[in-house]
Amino acid sequence: MNWIQLIKATPTALATLLLLAWGCGSGPSFEPPAEEHIDGAAHRIEQGERCARHDLPVASCFICYPGLRDSGRLWCTEHDRYEDRCFVCHPELEDPERLWCSEHNLYEDECSLCHPELRDVPRRSAAVGDELECQEHGVPEKECGICHPELAAALEPGSGLKIRFESARSAARAGVETARPAVASDHPDATFLARVTWDQNHFARVTPLAGGVLRHVVADVGQSVSRGDHLATLSSPEVARGKSAYLSARVEEELKLSVLAREQELVAQKVSAQQELDQARAEYEIAGNATATARQQLLNFGLTEAAVLLLEETGSPSSELDILAPLSGTIVDRHAVPGEAVEPGDALFKIARLSSMWLELSIPEDEVTLVSVGQSVGATFDAQPGVEATGRVTWVGSSVDEQSRMVKGRAVVPNPDRLLRHGMFGRARIRTENASDGLYVPASAVQRIDEFPFVFIRLADDLFELRRVSLGARAGAKVAIVAGLDPEDEIVVTHSFILKSEFLKSRLGAGCVNE
Repeated sequence: MNWIQLIKATPTALATLLLLAWGCGSGPSFEPPAEEHIDGAAHRIEQGERCARHDLPVASCFICYPGLRDSGRLWCTEHDRYEDRCFVCHPELEDPERLWCSEHNLYEDECSLCHPELRDVPRRSAAVGDELECQEHGVPEKECGICHPELAAALEPGSGLKIRFESARSAARAGVETARPAVASDHPDATFLARVTWDQNHFARVTPLAGGVLRHVVADVGQSVSRGDHLATLSSPEVARGKSAYLSARVEEELKLSVLAREQELVAQKVSAQQELDQARAEYEIAGNATATARQQLLNFGLTEAAVLLLEETGSPSSELDILAPLSGTIVDRHAVPGEAVEPGDALFKIARLSSMWLELSIPEDEVTLVSVGQSVGATFDAQPGVEATGRVTWVGSSVDEQSRMVKGRAVVPNPDRLLRHGMFGRARIRTENASDGLYVPASAVQRIDEFPFVFIRLADDLFELRRVSLGARAGAKVAIVAGLDPEDEIVVTHSFILKSEFLKSRLGAGCVNE
């Protein structure tokens, strides 16, 4: 009696077939596992326990206990039976010539419950579904990622599962694009976001060292200046007091010097005591220290040696103080306005040497090992098409920004034509020396499923393969594939997450629905 005749003869058999999955109890006897999961809940198996759903010994009910199923045989999760016994998905598998065991829903020549002598006889069914074809998706059952997503965890690098879209235009409409992997015969370049800034080793903020009022401003933005050039004049009562203190200290020092000279003569004539001479010498040294201190204060205000000598000659303690350029370069910023009151530390001018600039690099923390001091850098800028700045890495940071997860780096690049400007953004390419050789794909093309890396390969307009790969080192926005990929493969490089979603939705219950 075949299964159709059985259903016609006993109407309740259909329900029995669906519940018992046409195979409950087949094969050799098993030792039931100590614990299994039913409907997501852990279940402790007791000795002699029977299956509550099917009223069978636990050691026979592989429908409820996956640990009892034949290893290697695919399981139809939609109909709760082996794929090679699911005649709903595979009606072509039904053999009308073979006797059917209506009690246990197996072929008689497989029912070891009715025929214990069959327990040691190899099954006639396909062990791993090699001969089964997924009727819904047109691929072998053992390769159908939609019907059997659980197989992904067991894939080795280079092996994969097939995913078929509903139509040949579904992927194109979703914006899926493919490209072949890059063949790297040489070390690739790593690309990072870069920002142009002033070369801080040749940059100065000009600030007054005394409070006052700006009387004259003689320098302007864009002007080239040399070290010591006059930029502005400050009128400062504090400077005037400092000059006066210096002149007074000089007078006091000269007085103490004359007293010392007189005491030396008196001691030589034995008119004055040695103690008087020692006292005069000490007072002279104190006066000299006061003079030196007052002179240093003037230098601290910004007076030059020449200005101090002029003060000594004229003896005029004016309040004027010249603001001078501390280095040669170009004035790139100015905040000095005549008549403005300023305090020490106020930035009046900014001077930079524009013949070289810094590139501030933002390096992702997982790529920082690709960058080291001394590597060559080439930078391009959207604002300056055709312009490329070249230099070398001079510093790589030792900390990671907590918010951006970036490591700061720095490169110095020449700027002879002054085409680079402070604040410009660009892309810096660094020739890496420790990247892997082989095939490279965009890092966004790699998707992780169950913590394993996969890429999607286009086989046809509507057919893709979920391919397990092994990753190497990253080089900028690309990552090396060291196993599982061929140069001719068409890799999904845009919207690969769409294929990942198509694959993962089968885990939510969307699988074989062909009835």
